[in-house]
Amino acid sequence: MAPRRRRGAGPNAGDDAHSDTDAPKNRPPNTAFRQQRMRAWQCVLTPKLIVTIFSILAAIYLGFGAYLTYLAHTVRDIRIDYTDCATTAPNGTFGPLPQEHITAHFANSDGAHDPYQAEWMRETRTVKVANYTSDRTYCLVRFNIPEDLQPTISFFYNLENFYQNHRRYVNSFNAKQLLGDAVDGGTINASTCDPITYDPLGSGKIVYPCGLVANSIFNDTFSTPLLLSVRDSSASNRTYNFTTQGIAWPGMKDLYGETKYNYSQIVPPPNWHDRYRYGYVDNNPPPNLKEDEAFQNWMMLAAAPNFFKLYQKNENETMVAGQYQVDIESNFNTTVYNGRKAFVLTTISTMGSRNIWPGIIFLIVGGICLILDVYFILSFFLWKPRKLGDPSYLSWNQPSAPQGHASAS
Repeated sequence: MAPRRRRGAGPNAGDDAHSDTDAPKNRPPNTAFRQQRMRAWQCVLTPKLIVTIFSILAAIYLGFGAYLTYLAHTVRDIRIDYTDCATTAPNGTFGPLPQEHITAHFANSDGAHDPYQAEWMRETRTVKVANYTSDRTYCLVRFNIPEDLQPTISFFYNLENFYQNHRRYVNSFNAKQLLGDAVDGGTINASTCDPITYDPLGSGKIVYPCGLVANSIFNDTFSTPLLLSVRDSSASNRTYNFTTQGIAWPGMKDLYGETKYNYSQIVPPPNWHDRYRYGYVDNNPPPNLKEDEAFQNWMMLAAAPNFFKLYQKNENETMVAGQYQVDIESNFNTTVYNGRKAFVLTTISTMGSRNIWPGIIFLIVGGICLILDVYFILSFFLWKPRKLGDPSYLSWNQPSAPQGHASAS
């Protein structure tokens, strides 16, 4: 077999023949970057560096954890569970509210305004709604605030065991309809609003807003109009007013609009019957979802089954110590899914409402870093430290390391 001739060599050239065309045409340029000769820094984890790193991490995590824990303990709040009010509270007269339904965090707690000494009562009231009247069950709760609370004061409702994160529930709405578009039946059929799509009475009208999320909106109301009456040592009743404006994130309004439907085309969701007994009419029109911030908060779904949603707030007035009363129109039934409901009155810190877990987590991580830091200090500097770079610790210098082939005798 004839030897292979190198590229560029003549037909009569020998093995040592060469030419300028022998060099590959795609050879990279001779630069530091292309030839991988750039200078690089390699971290050498010396004992001093390791101790320094863990010391800095421990200081950061412990400091930030202590700050978060301090902020959590500056929050003043009270939570009252009123789930059983309609069945357990005295009818027509105030009685003691069980202390297991009360959770409070205050710096001061005098005998006159003990936050765990609350009262409740249920009664039936006749309420006028647009063009009709209706009998509603009310739960009246009196509770104590033992110290002056500085604004911002936020009022939340709290639901337990309500799974807003269910896959079918999460998708059950129509974005175009919420924006105000008068979408037709074909669009509704193609949407994920099922089973809340058309009038259950068979009129063929479209449900607005359609879907499970809107149908299940929390519809308890607190102190209509939105206020709390106070009875303090001066024996003069006063009011502490809240507002429902500004309770939703600013960008949420862009997802909603006033509907373009005619009233004759739509009906309210089934669970809205108490609010719209005769459907949408001129003196009881459908809600303007762009301005209904309570609805917007409800549509921003919670990731956990136990959640809080902002209902109202006061950013300007101090809530003085005293006894307060909140009147609750109890419409939202939690017993059908073994849930609970409560309201929470709370101040706000830089990090929001009371939550001690972020601070605890940072303190735990900082404590682990501190323990490792102390261990490395003792190990590297006190417990017979070995010399750095000692070649005797290399594997081939150990007595048990395999040796070369034995020489022939």
